[in-house]
Amino acid sequence: MLSPITPAQAKRNFVSPYSRWYQKGALPSELNGTLASQRLREPLFSPAISPGFKMQREDKIFAIGSCFARGVELALIGQKMDVLSRTAEFDSFPSMNGELPLGFTNKYNTFSIYNELCWALEPAAEFPRHSLVDLGNGIFYDPHTNPALQLTGLEQTIHRREIMQMVTGRISQCRVVIITLGLVEVWRDNTANVFINRLIPGMLKSYPDRYELHLTSFVENLSNLEWIHGLLSQFGHQDVQIVVTVSPVPLQATFSGEDVVIANTYSKSLLRAVAQEWATSHENVHYFPSYEIVQNSDRSLTWEEDMRHVKGEVVRHIMSLFLHNYFSGLPVTSSKLYASPNPVPPGIGPGKTTVSWSSHATPDAAIYVSGGGIEEALFAGGSHGSKEASFIETGAIYEFSLYTSRDRNRRVAQLSVTRPPVDSITS
Repeated sequence: MLSPITPAQAKRNFVSPYSRWYQKGALPSELNGTLASQRLREPLFSPAISPGFKMQREDKIFAIGSCFARGVELALIGQKMDVLSRTAEFDSFPSMNGELPLGFTNKYNTFSIYNELCWALEPAAEFPRHSLVDLGNGIFYDPHTNPALQLTGLEQTIHRREIMQMVTGRISQCRVVIITLGLVEVWRDNTANVFINRLIPGMLKSYPDRYELHLTSFVENLSNLEWIHGLLSQFGHQDVQIVVTVSPVPLQATFSGEDVVIANTYSKSLLRAVAQEWATSHENVHYFPSYEIVQNSDRSLTWEEDMRHVKGEVVRHIMSLFLHNYFSGLPVTSSKLYASPNPVPPGIGPGKTTVSWSSHATPDAAIYVSGGGIEEALFAGGSHGSKEASFIETGAIYEFSLYTSRDRNRRVAQLSVTRPPVDSITS
């Protein structure tokens, strides 16, 4: 049960600029508005974040969990962080189906995350080799991995398992551990008496009585996270800080019999509640709202065509917020870029729109524009401001990009400005 909040603290919370959804008379698109009704109009949502610890440049980091953890790793490596979960030892592992090379390390449920850490950290724990699946013709599958890894024989499967456990053991060196929670539908191996990470086609046909599906509960998942906390407290870094988040990537399919959208909502809402309960129970566990950032951003900007995988630009936005808040401890960063009017009304000659921008704590921010026959060129600069664009031609699409500096290494916002022909307005 969560600790009660005193009246004094409740009053302080209530006057926070981010505590209100709507206020009468507020301008809906006010630049730097703090109301939820204003911030939810932004293409990429930026929640207020209160970091519970500060990262240091020398910190080692380990990411474990569902496929969203791989995107987190890439973003952190791009910032020159020392990410031990991404290692050269895996370079020789052949991946399949267009997955990221490290996709086979994805852990989709709290049982598989706990198992992996237990086998790597607990000296008395032994990996259950009898849980490896004989698929015939000398081919074996490790159901505690993801089948993005090309299947092979028993000896090589065991060798890969040893390497994975060795790499996972490096989590003990890491001050920062990032855990992404994915699913609550979990298969249990009745023969080996262990929950597994992933079932693949053919396993149920070859072993019809060996596996059973569990729609796991709040209590079961919270218990797993508590056991994980115990392992990291005993075997981890002396100042380990755990960041827990819920992967926004939805179920690809469900075995539950429910509509997949309903099943996914149940899964994510349960894990979101579990993550909050876990974070409030320990001073060194911190919830990061990547799930909320994705769900409350513009859908067309957020999702790839499959409506499952998050676009790289959004992952970069998420990690930009994470790094800004956890490195500097500054208030929420919200890089915004608007144009009014947009679309530009039709008419004779070039049209006009006013481009406004704000990029907190980046005084060297720069706006570049391209389109309408223009190569990307500098349009304006500064941490915030407004400037008229008086060159908008009919039928052209202009891309305005907000960068943290004029070298254009990191784009934090993008905007398309159009001007339709008269016929498209009147038809």
